[in-house]
Amino acid sequence: MLADVVRLPVQTAVEPRPIRRVLLAFDGSPGAWAALERAIEIAVSQRALLTIAAVVPEPTVWLGFGPAALPFTHEMLRRDLERERERTLAAARDEIPATVSVTTRLLHGRPAAALAALAESGDYDLVVVGPRPTGLLRRLLRRSVSHRLLTRSSASVLAVKRG
Repeated sequence: MLADVVRLPVQTAVEPRPIRRVLLAFDGSPGAWAALERAIEIAVSQRALLTIAAVVPEPTVWLGFGPAALPFTHEMLRRDLERERERTLAAARDEIPATVSVTTRLLHGRPAAALAALAESGDYDLVVVGPRPTGLLRRLLRRSVSHRLLTRSSASVLAVKRG
């Protein structure tokens, strides 16, 4: 017999899982604004809840050689970063249509770790990020927030390229 009849189960098309909760990582960069537009489209089409999160990283101070008297403290830098992130969150929130349910979150720490923890604890279906342009060395080392979210989060990650 040249050919045997093989009876395999017929695979049916699987309906995509509905998106009910969307997390947008927002830092105010041009890529983040493009990601905001895409997150709004998804939230509107899926009738999903949208959370816009910004992360306040720990401020770093670079000093030259020798002791130096600085006109600012670590706490002052952190407060300034928080205010700046709160302003960017408010600007992003103002762009959301009234038909979309939106919340904002201000996180602290390393961006990828803080966003991944929020994605897990909030049971988000999708995390939307706008990748920042990176240099060659950073791309070689794979140290972007988008890449780290892909490896740390169980939610789907959508990296939106700037138009």
